[in-house]
Amino acid sequence: MPSASLSRPPLPAWLWLVAFGLAAINLRAPIVVIGPVLDPIMSTLSIGAGTASLFTTGMILCFGLLSPLAPGFADRVGLDRAIACAITLIAIGGVLRGVESLTIMLLGTLCAGMGIAFGNVFMPSLVKRDRGDRLGRTMGLYTVMMGVGATISAGSAIPLMNLSGSWSTPIWLWAAFGIGSAIVWWRVALSLAPVEQASSRRPPMSRLFRSPVAWTLTLFMGAQSLSFYTLQTWVPAVAIQAGVPVATAGIMLSLINLTSIPGSYVVARLASRLTHHSLLVLGLCSLVALALFGLLLAPTASPLLWALLLGAGQGGCFAFALTMIVLRTRQPQHAAMLSGMSQSIGYLMGASGPLLFGTLHGLSGDWQLSLIFLIVLLAAQSVAGVLIGRPKMVKLGDD
Repeated sequence: MPSASLSRPPLPAWLWLVAFGLAAINLRAPIVVIGPVLDPIMSTLSIGAGTASLFTTGMILCFGLLSPLAPGFADRVGLDRAIACAITLIAIGGVLRGVESLTIMLLGTLCAGMGIAFGNVFMPSLVKRDRGDRLGRTMGLYTVMMGVGATISAGSAIPLMNLSGSWSTPIWLWAAFGIGSAIVWWRVALSLAPVEQASSRRPPMSRLFRSPVAWTLTLFMGAQSLSFYTLQTWVPAVAIQAGVPVATAGIMLSLINLTSIPGSYVVARLASRLTHHSLLVLGLCSLVALALFGLLLAPTASPLLWALLLGAGQGGCFAFALTMIVLRTRQPQHAAMLSGMSQSIGYLMGASGPLLFGTLHGLSGDWQLSLIFLIVLLAAQSVAGVLIGRPKMVKLGDD
């Protein structure tokens, strides 16, 4: 199968890295910026928590439902232009999400959700195509830039709102960042000559569904996504009910996100240098297991330690899953297909996690049953991780 980058002219390394970093930031910051200003949004629009949750969970559902469409779109327009289109959609969605109208904000959520869903799929394929000799460094940069974008977005939303007197300000500032990023990406995409995509010979997705390696990675991605989004939603509530001070519970969530940044970078670099990855993923899952058992059995003993372990373990698992998408495929198009499959099912599982966790709390009256559920899920994730850690490639019958 011809490479998707056949006849592609060289791009200056500095421009590639700038464009790549800007795209990565846009794949997380617009998601996170809504959460801190959700209460004033609800007040302005006179809506309840259930409707307001569509601004965040609706995006995650977009990731799950729309990701499978991304590889075909990239085949038709080319990967670089597809990424430019995705960033443009994110920017347009950001502008619409700052308008004080429920209908327009939901339309903006759909636009941004589609753009992020497509971007999530395209980025591993881009790395496979252009930086195959520097996978670890580049995937590490990818996860770091996403984490930095999310951290800055979450931390600056309230101060920006207070400074301007409007909850639209932080949303529109990130939309402006998206517009600037889209301009850079269109500059990149339009400067490149058309390349052969070999779309007529791209194997159908049905072949991917018959690959045990693809399903194993998909299950790992789904389990880690479910655990991550669940704990992002509920960790403060779990800690506070157990007797952890409110301020400390808030710090726990910040620590989880901050620790995930170096954790994801180190794991991406390390994974790219290894042939067998089973011990690596077992170590990462063990960190998460220690934290979950800590929250279950001794939540007040060392809550900040549990947060540090969760951040390192979950950030590492996320980086591991993304890096395996690149390492377990031979062609950029195949990486896009595997990325679409694993992230589609993974994010659908992730969207269900907070609801399941909260439902189990409602049934039992405490958080023990909910935490046991995550521990059982982690055991299944560990098995999938050990299997995907073996050096076996996704086989689609044409490589």
